[in-house]
This record gives sequence, structure tokens and C-alpha cells, in this order.
Amino acid sequence: MEFEVKDMSCGGCANSITRAVTSVDPEATLEIDVTTKIVKIDSALPPERLVALIEAAGFHPTVNP
Repeated sequence: MEFEVKDMSCGGCANSITRAVTSVDPEATLEIDVTTKIVKIDSALPPERLVALIEAAGFHPTVNP
């Protein structure tokens, strides 16, 4: 699943998103590119749950098709 997170601006932001997702799904793997603002997540969680977790970390993701 790929998300664009336009308000992500630094490594600290990336760490916050990683912690939010892995706190619920420790087996999840994330690839985060702060420059392009793209977050790729491989997780058993449904997309709407991933969106909710990223939002809970303080960000506003959009799902990329």
C-alpha cells in the first residue's frame, strides 16, 4: 500500500509514522521517502486502518492507486 503524506517533512516525521504503524502491526515493513513524501507499507492491516494510524501520528495521508 502506498500513501502520499504531504505534511511529512523530516526524519522525525518518518519515525513517528513508523512507530504508529509498528505499534499495532510489529511485522509491518515501511519504506519512507521524505523527499517525495511517499510512504510504502507492507502490512496485514487494511488500508483504512493504516490511514487512521498515520492520522493518529498527526499526518494527513492520501492513498496512491
